[in-house]
Amino acid sequence: MFLRQAAKYGERALIHWQEGDAWKVESWNRMRDHVLAVASGLIEAGVKPGDSVVLIGENSLPWLYCDFGIQAAEAITVPIYPNSTPEIARKIIANCGATFAIASSRELAGKLEVRDVKLMEEEVAEWVKRGVTQTAEIAARLSRLQPDDLCTIVYTSGTTGDPKGVELMHRNLVDISEAAVKVHPITDQDHSLSWLPYSHVFGRINEIFIGIVYGGQTWISRGVDHLAKELQQVQPTVMCSAPRVYEKMYAAVLARVRESSRPRQAIFNWAIGVGKRHFHAQSVGPVLAAQHRLADRLVLASLRQRLTGGKLRFFISGGAALAREIEEFFWAIGVPILNGWGMTETSSGVCSNTLREHKFLTVGKPFPGVEIKIAEDGEILVKGQGNMRGYHDNPAATAEMLKDGWIYTGDIGEFDSDGYLKITDRKKSLFKTAGGKYIAPVPLEQELMRNPLLVRALVVGDARPYVTALVVPDWEDARKQGLDEGAVRASIQKTIDDLNTHLGKWETIKYFTMLPHDFTEEAGELSLKLDVKRKVVAEHFRDQVEAMYAGKSAAS
Repeated sequence: MFLRQAAKYGERALIHWQEGDAWKVESWNRMRDHVLAVASGLIEAGVKPGDSVVLIGENSLPWLYCDFGIQAAEAITVPIYPNSTPEIARKIIANCGATFAIASSRELAGKLEVRDVKLMEEEVAEWVKRGVTQTAEIAARLSRLQPDDLCTIVYTSGTTGDPKGVELMHRNLVDISEAAVKVHPITDQDHSLSWLPYSHVFGRINEIFIGIVYGGQTWISRGVDHLAKELQQVQPTVMCSAPRVYEKMYAAVLARVRESSRPRQAIFNWAIGVGKRHFHAQSVGPVLAAQHRLADRLVLASLRQRLTGGKLRFFISGGAALAREIEEFFWAIGVPILNGWGMTETSSGVCSNTLREHKFLTVGKPFPGVEIKIAEDGEILVKGQGNMRGYHDNPAATAEMLKDGWIYTGDIGEFDSDGYLKITDRKKSLFKTAGGKYIAPVPLEQELMRNPLLVRALVVGDARPYVTALVVPDWEDARKQGLDEGAVRASIQKTIDDLNTHLGKWETIKYFTMLPHDFTEEAGELSLKLDVKRKVVAEHFRDQVEAMYAGKSAAS
């Protein structure tokens, strides 16, 4: 796929990256030459067909041509997230049997216990400078490569246990990418801003592999903290992200509105209300059309420009639940967010809302070639071209996850009458109170997160007499608003009180504890996908949890 597209687009720009304050450009031809140069270096270093090659580093142009270079050498890319601990890296290397690795720095190379580690800025840079030296051998290896051959092993820890290596074949990545392009109206005139980690499937497939399929251009971001500035510079037409980025954008807008005068606040609220009525309307009459034109001129157009650069056609959201008010806000200002769903084991997304078919609080309809069904216990099962071959050297875990061609996702969901899929919870997140009542915590946590002062909420209550919550306020934003701890507590209590009025008595939240800081990957409280590891968090904050079951809310 990559080589065919490179032959088609030649000197056209493919990848943009930053060097100092300037953006540099990599054409399709140069990218192909660099990929084949890396493949040559790997072959000369002794990498054999079918070898696992570890790739660890931050998002960068060299990361990408190393990934494709490994594939071109008929080897298997094993990405490791740069923030992974040496212990996790050790387990991954032992499982995949890698003896060769490429690292972006000596510090990251120090995490790897392999026989041979090459550095991107040293040996790999020398390979690229030297050029292609193994043309005949690369051609021979490529000619043997088959769609069902293993392309990459992507390790996922989930929220518990050791990392499991998801085996994805070449056809998995090509077929699922082509399926996504069929439902989203993207062409080689589109360009994206890419910041999601390439060590995970969401960013690697949706920002890079799918871009290869539709022939677009990609700008490599310096990271989430730089997105606001880069959106203005790059002015992308499409972009993928996890909900947290959209939540921060939304919170920043609200914070700015709160600082403005009352007349400006009134105009803003009126314009957003018009935007919501406009996109919800079955048919737009002349009065609403005129109001929308005025709202766009006064508020919405400048807001789109400030948040997205002004040319964005749509956002893709995945990786976690997207709150309705966030989704509605962006649609109201004329920036559609298309919520989708998938997992590493299905080669990322298997369904998504689209510009043509969209429904709030759902993750859309299945991609072409993907079957989704709901088991008797509510679990979502997936059969499609992205389904993994299995977990590497882990037949027991494979047998539990993959049965008769169906991936047992562990997510609970349902289809509505129009065929849109709604995710309601994680199967393993469900817990039973001491009174024998089952609680689905994720919907409760989503409702708590409607409070803009919260950055995290975790509902607790397994084998307990009642339900409680650990919450992480946005202390910095609270300080900016002049709110003390008491005011923050009162705001959260009101959110809980409002929520409890709609709940059964057994699922109401009795107490909550405010924590001083968010959960972290370093503390082992978040998975590589930034999902909360509930058991770890419950253990780390055992004293606070126990205090709530002593009938007291322990404020921090």
